[in-house]
Amino acid sequence: MRSKALRHELYHEIFGSILDRTEMTPYLFLPASNYTIALGQATRMLGNRGFDTGGADGLPSRERARAKEYVQDVGRYLGDWLLPFVEGQLTTLAGLGSANRTVYRDCLPALASLRRTLADKKLRALIDEDPRHLFLLASSRRYPHLFHGYRGRKLSIPPHWQHMACAMLKTAHLVKSIEEDSQDIHDYAELGLFLERHGRSLDDLFHVDWHRPSLMPTDGPARRAFVKVSAFFHKLHESMSFDTGKGCYVFGSGDGVEVDIVEVKARLKSPESMFTKLGKNREGQAYDIRDILAITFLLKSRDDTLTLFHALQKRGVILQENVVSHSITQTLFDSPDDMLEAVRRLNVNLARSGGNHGRRPAAHLRTAACQFFASLGAEPKENPDSSLGHRKFQCKINFNLPVHRDRRSGQILIPGTDAYAARDTLPIATQQHTLPVELRIADEESWHACEWKGEAHHDAYRCRQLLTLANRLFAPVFRFPSAAMARLREDQNRIFA
Repeated sequence: MRSKALRHELYHEIFGSILDRTEMTPYLFLPASNYTIALGQATRMLGNRGFDTGGADGLPSRERARAKEYVQDVGRYLGDWLLPFVEGQLTTLAGLGSANRTVYRDCLPALASLRRTLADKKLRALIDEDPRHLFLLASSRRYPHLFHGYRGRKLSIPPHWQHMACAMLKTAHLVKSIEEDSQDIHDYAELGLFLERHGRSLDDLFHVDWHRPSLMPTDGPARRAFVKVSAFFHKLHESMSFDTGKGCYVFGSGDGVEVDIVEVKARLKSPESMFTKLGKNREGQAYDIRDILAITFLLKSRDDTLTLFHALQKRGVILQENVVSHSITQTLFDSPDDMLEAVRRLNVNLARSGGNHGRRPAAHLRTAACQFFASLGAEPKENPDSSLGHRKFQCKINFNLPVHRDRRSGQILIPGTDAYAARDTLPIATQQHTLPVELRIADEESWHACEWKGEAHHDAYRCRQLLTLANRLFAPVFRFPSAAMARLREDQNRIFA
């Protein structure tokens, strides 16, 4: 008679997302009646996931070290970022006395328990000893024999260890997918890690000295991404100057049109934000991350919005064929009549750049305003965690740029350096790349009133994102009910008033 462990199962976990699993029950563990067999099967699993096992049951030291790096990234993401941030936000929310108070309070013990488990020295020692142990731990409820024979004893795995291992494997899937799904996106993640290690905030990149040697990665993915981002800023700075008389930046189209800019904000999407974005979406794919670099122009007047967009096109920052057309939306103007002055200013500036100073009839301007308003209307939000009430002009572009490499040394050349300036005298190889950019334009008053207030505050948005992700990572230990999200937004309006 065949044992229960070897009985075939018709329904496998391949049906459904890994992030929605409350436990792992891989088919390869069915014959694993003891620790030795289980470890060999876990090696096969790693081999199926892109690790070089050499076809043997053992895991080479170099591949074991590589697997440990993923596990360390998971520990930092969960322990240093996700859990403490959500716990801090819910603690503040619980003090409001709102209708959601019980929900917030019920979530806090689960978060505290998860943090304790993640920091459990015995659990971490078991995982650090061999990253394959994560597979065994996550599957230990369905297959209780996986650690039988470990160090000559029959190790029993407590439920909270199994739950945490499952969450860690899910998170490792997100970390690894950045590298697997898109090498370009992985480059930017590596650049983010590099800049963070060197004490550079990812939220203030417009004022970075892109010529500073200490900011330049020596080689590899981070250097490649550095070139792409720095090339964009070099292009942008070619068209901008600071006017001391006006006390602001001025963007010039090159044909006589200028727009006053109060401030330029630029941020690189952090690796943590990438993991969160992938994890909260049901079908998240790394190549769908289209806001790697976000540029925000804050204007003195919202009525200069269309003129700036046109000037950006003239200077080659935006090209028609590289704009994700359905992404062009605006929420600054409430009606065609509200947009009329912006259209009039655009018309005046177009006439100036073309050497024609004639006036267009008001009826023609209103027709154009109606066309603009209809084509730029904001689409219904597909992201349930997004903030409401934004006031901005927004579009996503794929910025084209060349990446040059010295054929002799293999070194990537960085714009602004002597080697880059001398590139025409060097034997170089060139590849074409794109940088995904989210471009936003708003007047200063609208931006500060809507982007850093209430439920639109970035920390409020991040909290909603992470609660959605936490529901998937930590089930069944943690659950924030979807029905409480609407009230959460109201409470966030009070916190970030």
